[in-house]
Amino acid sequence: MPQNDEQYMRDLYNRFRADVMENNNSEFYEEDELLDIYDYAQDEGDDMVLLYVLLAGARLYPDSKFLDERKAFFLSAINDQSARAMFGRKGRKDSALWGVLDLSLKNYPDGNPEDSLTELLASGVQFNCEALIRLIDTLHELDRDDLIAENVHILEERTEFKELLYYEVAEALIHNDRYISVARDLAEELTKNEPFNPDNWVQLAKAEFGMEHFEEAVGAADYALAIDPSHMHAKLIKGLALATSDATRGEAIELLSEVLREEPDNSVAVKAIAEAYRADGKKGAALEVYRGYMVASEANSFVLLDVLKMHPDEPDPFLDLFSRQAGNGERKWLEMAAQLANEHELLGALDMLDYYHAHYTLREGMEYYIRINYEASRYERVIELFDWCLEQSHAPDGLRYGFSPFCYLLVAAANLMTGSYRDAIEISEALIKQNPPITDLDDIMRWRGMKATLQYISELASNPDRIPINAPRDPVADVLPVDFFMRSWDKENGNKHDQ
Repeated sequence: MPQNDEQYMRDLYNRFRADVMENNNSEFYEEDELLDIYDYAQDEGDDMVLLYVLLAGARLYPDSKFLDERKAFFLSAINDQSARAMFGRKGRKDSALWGVLDLSLKNYPDGNPEDSLTELLASGVQFNCEALIRLIDTLHELDRDDLIAENVHILEERTEFKELLYYEVAEALIHNDRYISVARDLAEELTKNEPFNPDNWVQLAKAEFGMEHFEEAVGAADYALAIDPSHMHAKLIKGLALATSDATRGEAIELLSEVLREEPDNSVAVKAIAEAYRADGKKGAALEVYRGYMVASEANSFVLLDVLKMHPDEPDPFLDLFSRQAGNGERKWLEMAAQLANEHELLGALDMLDYYHAHYTLREGMEYYIRINYEASRYERVIELFDWCLEQSHAPDGLRYGFSPFCYLLVAAANLMTGSYRDAIEISEALIKQNPPITDLDDIMRWRGMKATLQYISELASNPDRIPINAPRDPVADVLPVDFFMRSWDKENGNKHDQ
């Protein structure tokens, strides 16, 4: 969309929104203006304005049906049956937008829209701007980018808004590795049809960047900047492309910093600058970029994850910022710690859990905390936490923790690894004697594996000379030796295995 059209739409939307907030019903809006405001508010995700556009349309044009399709789409977000009821409204005329809504209601969220799309395209209806956008968005949300790519040529014949079609299809396909070349070709076609529209060159730059054609991405972004030197998206994509090379990383940092000064909440620029600094070995500068963003964006959790992956020497200042925003909601902290742990960032996960337990005290996440400490080979900390939990259980007003057999196994293994052999034996033998009543096959197999591991811990603790001095075995992660299984089998079955 040309910049002047974009500015017109934004100004119109802002004027209508201001009238709503001031409860001003004296302003008059043409039907086309209300349609433009609705579609702009849709892009902004402004449900309040969407609702008031529908109300204004009913007040100003009580006998008109120009907003009926959008009313039906609005209702579809609330209740499918209500949206479907709009199809039976007297005087309704079929259109591409009604057809897209029908396709959506029949197939959302996980249906196969292929037959519905074939029927819609065969009907010969013409697609206006909103119908094109809705169709492409719906197919993309249904994970059917293949249908978008395969039917571009048919949609070309069903609309007079070919440039909009190319732009929206490219935008939908640009993050799909299978179809990114299609997005690139469409973006290139846009630059030929509308060579003085900077957004088209930015779209081409994004596609080239996605295909790792970094020099081409810089070239396309430069075209956009030649048309509009202040185009932030062009500066951003050019900065991202320049940051991929050691030779141009300094220029990338300068350009991305310019973006950040204009758009302080641009998380992509923040991450790109920080990564560029990190790649140059400037860890402190990278962390400072993240810190500044956390201050400005109320401790954005995405940034905190990146911070902790960099293993700062002093993580607490960053966790302080996050804590001010997240508070003591244990589930939020656990989810983020789990995300780090799942990405094999155990130290980052422990930074979070250490901080939370020191400031708020872990409850439901205590067993998980113990487990992550064990996985990080912090065996002394495992024992320290377990002993603290026992003390709590004996205190009159203390917390009560219930641990699974697997958690006790980890504690036994931690005692083995720290040389507390007597405790390792006592915990292992106590667990083995439990022999819990289980009937599910999965649980039976799981218990057999735990029992074998407990027996292995007990045997090593009883014979510590078998533990290699230079590389002590982790009895949980280690592959149990075959001779141990043979001895365990003989012991359980009363047999003597020939030595």
